[in-house]
Amino acid sequence: MDTKEKERVRRPQSEKPKAKAPGKGTPKTKRPSPTASRSNVKGQAQTSRRKPSQTKQKRSIAEDVVYLPPKPFSRKRLLLRLATVVAVVFAFVFSVSIFFKVEKVVVSGNERYSAEAILEASGIQMGDKLLTFSRAKAGGKIIGKLHFVENVRFGIKLPGTVYIEITEVEVGYAVSDANGTWWLISAGGKVLQQLSSGENSGYTNVLGFKLEKPVIGSQAVALEEEQPTTDEAGNTIPVAVTAEKRLSTAMNILQYLEQNGIIGEAAFVDVTDLSNISMQYGSRYQVLLGNDTQLSYKISILKAAAAKVSEDYPYSTGTLNLSDPNNIRFDQTDS
Repeated sequence: MDTKEKERVRRPQSEKPKAKAPGKGTPKTKRPSPTASRSNVKGQAQTSRRKPSQTKQKRSIAEDVVYLPPKPFSRKRLLLRLATVVAVVFAFVFSVSIFFKVEKVVVSGNERYSAEAILEASGIQMGDKLLTFSRAKAGGKIIGKLHFVENVRFGIKLPGTVYIEITEVEVGYAVSDANGTWWLISAGGKVLQQLSSGENSGYTNVLGFKLEKPVIGSQAVALEEEQPTTDEAGNTIPVAVTAEKRLSTAMNILQYLEQNGIIGEAAFVDVTDLSNISMQYGSRYQVLLGNDTQLSYKISILKAAAAKVSEDYPYSTGTLNLSDPNNIRFDQTDS
């Protein structure tokens, strides 16, 4: 055994060989320059901030969300949804119609008729299904049986209340038939009742036509007393102004009177001559309305014109001429 082998044996295995001192054969490690270090750090910071793969991934996700194509139209899915909605509505209506019934009826607007009479005329019974009874049918029964009822409205409040709001005829007007019998009609032309002899004096009398076979609860029909004539050549000459036209004009005048609060103040309305319509206003003034044009406006200024005449001629009676609304005249008969 030579000297080198002996030294190898004597050296413990845990002892590491000493690092060789840098010599000529070993290249020295260069220190990085400050500039290179700063640029390297800057590059690393930029690299850490950018993270190209994550940025690309985020952009691709955003693009997918924004430009996500709509789902194709599905007729089957739409029909299924509609069927679901219809089924829910049907179930609700069915349950309401089965479980909610008429328990209470509240009547309003009635003066001439009692609430019991209106309920009886409607045909509504306690225990009827709340949402399935016919409002139109019940309203028609009320108007058909109670002739002074002009309009009917219904309301429902769960769980079991029915509201009936009626509008009654405010005032009636007296019109005679061909036999001289007086009948009470509404401003809408509905025949209300037959009057006793002399009872017409308590109402506004409508003159200029007669009723043809009036029926209570039905619309008034004017009797055509004038018939078409023929000339020498045999040509038919129609009636210039029919009784139906005079009836229609009279109904318009009555409605205008009610709209302007002139109810019960007219003793009569005469439409015998539609070119010279007249009426009696109160006990002091006869009013000339002229022809059937601008009737609504003429009646709308009647009250103000009568008040002005009463102020200027406090004790006079006479004729208030409204034939020309722009030139109102008053001709007094006494002072």
